[in-house]
Amino acid sequence: MIVWAALAMLLIVLLQVPSLINQKKWEELAGFSVVWAAATLYALLVAAEAPLPNAIELLLSFYNWFYPLIGVNFNI
Repeated sequence: MIVWAALAMLLIVLLQVPSLINQKKWEELAGFSVVWAAATLYALLVAAEAPLPNAIELLLSFYNWFYPLIGVNFNI
């Protein structure tokens, strides 16, 4: 299962990156790389059946950390 996830993510890179480089869209390439790396890590962890926290819990913990940094009051 991990191999299939890795191959799928590799296929996505092979389809997207050359066109971004040819069009010299460096900002989009940087953004794509960050999102793609996070998605690849998550896909490989799911394929390996690693215990992962709920996505909502991750978002809430991120917001509880980030919002006070920018001065937003966020209480749930």
